[in-house]
Amino acid sequence: MTAEFLNPQTARSRRRRTRPTVVLHPQHQWVVWETIFKLSLNTILSLGAIATLIRLVPFHQEQQAKLHQIEMQVQETETRVREQRREFNRSFDPSQSRRLMQELTPRLDPHQRKIILTEPASTP
Repeated sequence: MTAEFLNPQTARSRRRRTRPTVVLHPQHQWVVWETIFKLSLNTILSLGAIATLIRLVPFHQEQQAKLHQIEMQVQETETRVREQRREFNRSFDPSQSRRLMQELTPRLDPHQRKIILTEPASTP
């Protein structure tokens, strides 16, 4: 063993001096440039997609609000339709025709008697 290997300062300086420099072959340089190009292109496309999504968020919220409004109108319409169907079925139900006739006209059932309420005469 020589004194150079035992002295830490000379060993450290030797390591700095003998550090190999990286030399890429022309074939490897194209791979590096291709990779850099792909990464930059994908970054640009990703940023464009993110920007588009950010612009679509308010539109989506507006559409959700409109959908909610339409759903409320549909519920109201369904309620009205149910009531009108019930009334329609009642109008064409033979068992209820006499009752409907009495509700809609002033005529009475022939088997009923007309009752007129009067005030009792006051006695002095």
